[in-house]
Amino acid sequence: MSRKNHLSRAHLAELRAALDAKRAELLREHDENLSAGTHTEEVASDPMEVAERATEEDELIGLASQESTELSEIDRALAKMAKRTYGVSELSGRPIPLERLRAVPWARFTADEEEEEEREREREKRR
Repeated sequence: MSRKNHLSRAHLAELRAALDAKRAELLREHDENLSAGTHTEEVASDPMEVAERATEEDELIGLASQESTELSEIDRALAKMAKRTYGVSELSGRPIPLERLRAVPWARFTADEEEEEEREREREKRR
């Protein structure tokens, strides 16, 4: 199979639906997290309550950051679909197997390449 057409139209439609659904889910969660963060109008006088709210706010910020990263990856995958480069490794140009794309529709690399990238990041952290 060639790099351009290793995924059928049906597979692309299935994966696009998965990306769209995950994107909608992340946007919904993001909105819910923002709403949860705005319900703290009362002034807390108890130091424990202040600490709990600070912890909750930190968690919301972390979630927002993670959601933002995932949304960026999904948007990148959707853009690649539009350019007809979806499903091809950004490192090697090899096709990303359908099974991997079903598990992680926004995958940018094959599983082997992703593992190697993670090992390299770990080596860099230790230096």
